[in-house]
Amino acid sequence: MRVIVTGAASGIGRCFAETLAGRGDRLGLIDVAAGPLESVRKALDAVTTVQARVADVADGRQVSQAVDELAGELGGLDWAIHCAAILGPGRFADQRPGDFERVIRVNLLGTANVARAVFPHLRVSGGALACLASTAAVHGWPRMSAYSASKFGVSGLCDALRAEFARAGVGVTAVYPLLIDTPLLAGKNQAPILARGKAIAPAAVVRKTIKALERRRARVYVPARVWVIAAAHALFPSLLDAYGRRYGLTPDD
Repeated sequence: MRVIVTGAASGIGRCFAETLAGRGDRLGLIDVAAGPLESVRKALDAVTTVQARVADVADGRQVSQAVDELAGELGGLDWAIHCAAILGPGRFADQRPGDFERVIRVNLLGTANVARAVFPHLRVSGGALACLASTAAVHGWPRMSAYSASKFGVSGLCDALRAEFARAGVGVTAVYPLLIDTPLLAGKNQAPILARGKAIAPAAVVRKTIKALERRRARVYVPARVWVIAAAHALFPSLLDAYGRRYGLTPDD
């Protein structure tokens, strides 16, 4: 398989890159962090064909150029796995508008930029796109307003693109993980709700996402019990609101 992975320099993106390299897939890696990205590329270069480009997913031109170059070097594209994201936790009233907007640009507009860039290549191969949403895309949590808003947007975008891309033979999978044990959780002290659950290993998300891509599944919840949260949001949202007030706020809130 020829696969592009965004956010590949660390966290869940790096785990995807390492796992796919172990399968012998040919990889195109994208990240905004040049040094760590090059370290990953060098580490995997002995295992499989690996190309890399530095790009900020919030910049559509950078993403388009990076994807086109990588797809050309790989000889096409079968899968694209979009992991790049930032957390931006904190109380909404205390956040500077620019900080809130940066989360939206990276997480939501970044997803749109990646989808727009990879679609022409996936259409040729009849490939598939996977986007990392979040449990925060199922219910919005306090002190995670920007992140929740951005991931709700990612979820809705995936629903829309799934229908639009289907006629071109391109699959779209949205992934809804619980807490993943990655550097993204470094901001958990500013969002108490993140300390409530036990973080899951990135490898579990990677395995289930790969299986979902192979089976062209529309959605995958990791762990499976996340669907309970989705059901509660649809049927008993006030229960999740109460949970958020109790466990997602600090005494100062």
